[in-house]
Amino acid sequence: MGDLLFNFTEWLRSTMLVELALWISDTSLSFWIVTHFWAIPIFQVIHILAIAAAFGAALMMSLRLLNIAGGNRTVPEVGRRYFPWLWWGLLTLVVSGFFMIVGEPVRELINPIFWIKMALVIALVVLTIGFQKAVVRRAETGGATWRASGGVRASAFLLLILWCLIMAGGRWIAYAPV
Repeated sequence: MGDLLFNFTEWLRSTMLVELALWISDTSLSFWIVTHFWAIPIFQVIHILAIAAAFGAALMMSLRLLNIAGGNRTVPEVGRRYFPWLWWGLLTLVVSGFFMIVGEPVRELINPIFWIKMALVIALVVLTIGFQKAVVRRAETGGATWRASGGVRASAFLLLILWCLIMAGGRWIAYAPV
């Protein structure tokens, strides 16, 4: 695994990402973030709170679909309650992540863990869109007594696994050599 990550880092260093990262680091926004020592920690706190909101919403929705919690509410009720938290949390993650990238572009853009995390985030968003459409469609046709099928339950579990991998990747970014 270490050799694979090393080779991925070496490949990233041979791409135009290095020039892009250096260009971003010369922008006035990057300079502002770097010169205000409190900026990165604030963006990180916002990022972590957004992760808590989005993951918490995904967790509650998944636990309801897996019949582990929230059985006193119908699936449409749970969806109306938690899907907005999930999407607003993801939007906040994108915005705060953008500012963290601008603040430390070389550390982020030349980091293989960052790119693995971004691929997982794209997979998560695509799966969540499909998951939400399937849940809403099936819940509306099935009514209050609708129970999640095996595919929906597997998707709910896969979403939680992806969230955990993304969160672990976020922590790992700080420790991966660039």
